[in-house]
Amino acid sequence: MIGGGLPSGWMRRFLLFLVLITGIFLIAMYTHAPPLVSLKPFTPKRTFHSPWSWVCVANRCERKAVKTPQKSLAACMAMCGGNDRLLWPKPTGNVILGDGSVMLTIQQIKFITTTASNQEVVSLLEHAKDVFIGNIRNLERSSNIKEQSTIDKFEIHLNTGGGQSTRLLLDTDESYKLEVNLKERVLYGRITANSYHGVRHGLETLSQLFWWDESTEKQGLAVLSNVLVVDKPTFHYRGLMIDTGRQFFPVSELKRVLDGMAASKLNTFHWHISDSQSFPFDSSVFPQMARWGAYSSEETYSPEDIRDIVEYAKIRGIRILMEIDSPAHAGAGWQWGPEFGFGDLALCVDQEPWSSYCGEPNCGQLNPINKHTYKILETLYKELLDLTEVRDIVHLGGDEVNLECWAQYSNITAAMQMQNLTDLHSMWADFEGKVLQRIIRANHDEIPKAAILWSSPLTKRPWITLHFDPKLHVIQTWGGSAWPETGDLLEDGFRVILSHVDAWYLDCGFGKWRETGEAACGEYRTWQTVYNHRPWRDYQATINLILGGEVALWSEQIGQASLGPRLWPRASAFAERVWSDPLSSSYLTEESVYTRLASHMDLLQNRGLKTEAMWPQWCSQNPGKCL
Repeated sequence: MIGGGLPSGWMRRFLLFLVLITGIFLIAMYTHAPPLVSLKPFTPKRTFHSPWSWVCVANRCERKAVKTPQKSLAACMAMCGGNDRLLWPKPTGNVILGDGSVMLTIQQIKFITTTASNQEVVSLLEHAKDVFIGNIRNLERSSNIKEQSTIDKFEIHLNTGGGQSTRLLLDTDESYKLEVNLKERVLYGRITANSYHGVRHGLETLSQLFWWDESTEKQGLAVLSNVLVVDKPTFHYRGLMIDTGRQFFPVSELKRVLDGMAASKLNTFHWHISDSQSFPFDSSVFPQMARWGAYSSEETYSPEDIRDIVEYAKIRGIRILMEIDSPAHAGAGWQWGPEFGFGDLALCVDQEPWSSYCGEPNCGQLNPINKHTYKILETLYKELLDLTEVRDIVHLGGDEVNLECWAQYSNITAAMQMQNLTDLHSMWADFEGKVLQRIIRANHDEIPKAAILWSSPLTKRPWITLHFDPKLHVIQTWGGSAWPETGDLLEDGFRVILSHVDAWYLDCGFGKWRETGEAACGEYRTWQTVYNHRPWRDYQATINLILGGEVALWSEQIGQASLGPRLWPRASAFAERVWSDPLSSSYLTEESVYTRLASHMDLLQNRGLKTEAMWPQWCSQNPGKCL
């Protein structure tokens, strides 16, 4: 003790502790210190004042440098161009888009639903309202401004008429009528339809009549105030196919695809879930399929995943049509039969040289004389049918069967003789017949209205009329538009879904992905090529047999990052063709198609989708000057 003060040992420890703490503090400051360049005095971001405004001249927005209050491009596009503006796809009936508009806030939008007594319809409508509000909210450009309003409220009335079914069928009435009128300070909207799907389409159309106004004198949400749209689709089946066998796409990415489909009024998501390269469906009954066939444990679709996607799609007016391709394109996932006492479920799996036994590596083709193969297919389809509840349409696959694969097995030849089958085509047809009967049993004994098969040698004459029923079977024709198969099928009374490779295959144009054999399907299909393809013009006498069309995106060269840009704008261009099939005054694509589609791409981007650029941004800001 010194003079009654603190003990010297305690003081030394205290000072050492302070030195230690100070050192740690200085090290932390040095580690997290910003670079010297950022230590300069804070300067706020400069306010950007553009001199440009857009004015409507001869139904076209033109950019002008002005000193007077400016009009934004979005506002000009919404008000300029007559009745042929804003909407994609173009409606089929009467359209009046007035030049009046109001400003409002999202909180002022109120819904009133009538005539929907079915609780499931009511529930779907509630979800559809949420989707609508979410789409409008995506238009907002700033949360730091006080939005302006020129009305008291926007009251939207939804009427489903007598339509109480929530299932999308081939004969579902998807028509709707949209009206918007301003009375004093209340904006009234009315969507009248005969089904939930019609009301949903009406809500989508209404959402496209909103924009974010960034004019100098006002900022906020705006909508047209005088609208009449009478609309219905030209074709019942408007499909988009995604292949998750060659590449795996997460559920979140598939939902983005569904968002784009809903915005474009496509109604069928054809899910080619498996192929010879992988089997990602994690069946609850046969988990061996994914264990042996998935790329990894993380790249699978559980029943819960599929149910989630089905519900997401249903709200957006889309059916999920599942396809387990067979008998060809079936390798990975089918190898486990011998270990479990089921024998060879698939043949030619990984057989070399692959070019002799399949179209691309790796090979695999189901065993047509193994009863367990049919049982497993029945069980898998039962799971998928119960998950999707799509029972009026089934897809059997059925493309690119390699008869040389089967021909090398003596037990198959012997089985053919016992069944009096004289040709391998007959064996193939026998397989398709057995699979269909199994699927009918899996479908609660409900015979589908359409059993779809890919076009193939088996769907050509004479086999098509010998083995298939035009009242039941539908052929998805993927060959070239100049090939005779489509016309022959229609002449023979078969219904068709058109997917011509030279116009509607969106995976083409990226070169070969392997060095030997055919590995590419030609040049890139531009959105103009997709849009201008109107194959039914050649089949007017039998157009009633054309259910619709489908764009296909096979995924040999498609990754997660490129999924959106490969689809949009091309799938949207296709969507207008099968929704309204608008006439053209010439062989050139009209200017309004460019401007409307460019606006639609902006809409998709606002909703979080990735799209390919259509042209330089300058063209969007100077409509008409690039054409």
